[in-house]
Amino acid sequence: MTTIRVTRHSSAATGDAPARPVPDGDVRLALMEPASARTTLDGAWWPRTTDLNAELAPLLEELGRRGIRATRVAFNPDSWAAAPRRLQVGDRTVRLGWFRHLDRQLLNLTGDLGRRRLDLLVVPPDTSGADARRAFDAATDRGNVAEPTALLSALDAPGTDAPGPTAPGPDAPEPDAGPPAR
Repeated sequence: MTTIRVTRHSSAATGDAPARPVPDGDVRLALMEPASARTTLDGAWWPRTTDLNAELAPLLEELGRRGIRATRVAFNPDSWAAAPRRLQVGDRTVRLGWFRHLDRQLLNLTGDLGRRRLDLLVVPPDTSGADARRAFDAATDRGNVAEPTALLSALDAPGTDAPGPTAPGPDAPEPDAGPPAR
């Protein structure tokens, strides 16, 4: 007797995944503008979940609105749920690659012709608004040279405060609201 196996070709089977929207509003992102060659990080991003498939498309769309068009994203898989190899964002496909040697709290975006790579601190989704604000301030401080995980660990140390401005700007949210989308 012969067995016939029917294989469905879906986006998961091919390694491509359609982008799913992230609920609850705006992308929580801060970028250092203009970019600085002397810092370790170019900004910070605070996703709402560890589902990179759902979180990445809104981030890439927001970066596109700011004139940054990433075509490749590298990340450490230990910080994220399983992710596809490619993600459809609007009219283009963005390649995703995971590398265990990357810092767990780093998202590395490349491919924009007008900018070197973009290194973002990934603030864990379960972080409180006040702690996320401190992480955003530290990541966008021009004096920062700490690696992402070390930066977050230093913020957790007793008596440690983030470098950067001590008084919130006029558009700063209440502490529990988290950092503003910039």
